[in-house]
Amino acid sequence: MVSRIPVLATAIALNVIVAAIVLALKLPVYLDAIGTIVATLMLGLVPGIVVGVVSFLIATPLISPVYIYFIGTQVCIAVYVYLVAKHLRGFLTWPRIVLSGIGLGIVAGIVSAPVIVLVFGGASGSGRDLVTAVLVGIGQRILTAVFLSGFASEPFDKTLQCVLAVLILRGMPLSVLAAFRNDVLARNLPSAAKS
Repeated sequence: MVSRIPVLATAIALNVIVAAIVLALKLPVYLDAIGTIVATLMLGLVPGIVVGVVSFLIATPLISPVYIYFIGTQVCIAVYVYLVAKHLRGFLTWPRIVLSGIGLGIVAGIVSAPVIVLVFGGASGSGRDLVTAVLVGIGQRILTAVFLSGFASEPFDKTLQCVLAVLILRGMPLSVLAAFRNDVLARNLPSAAKS
């Protein structure tokens, strides 16, 4: 059996490094779960959760203390990706990937909004805070503003992450994918099943 440790380590590094770049540039997206999505599709639910949790445990002291509060969002991302991939083949075609990304964005926005409001008072230090500030400035309550800013940014962000994750998987040599063959990967990346 091929070791999963290099894949897990690479996925964790992908989450942390890309998140650090995005935060430094104050972009209105996160791109901090690409590795979680790749690991979930390639290795399964538990490895996907491990990647998400460990990534944010590492990112907390290295990048920003806010990451610790969003570990639950990473878990939800892995669960959503796994269920959509397993039961709906949500990563098989580009239209399905886009729909899965939009759905993931809605789920992530709903899960994250209470944390942003209750722990951070509506601003977590991301580029999305500008949208929240504008909405509060025009009279929206803070919770409403955070939900709306999430629905404005999360679907785009998560769709982009799903697209990038699938591009990474499709770019891998078939011999590598074959070493990690599983039902979820085969149902969403048929070329992996044929290798």
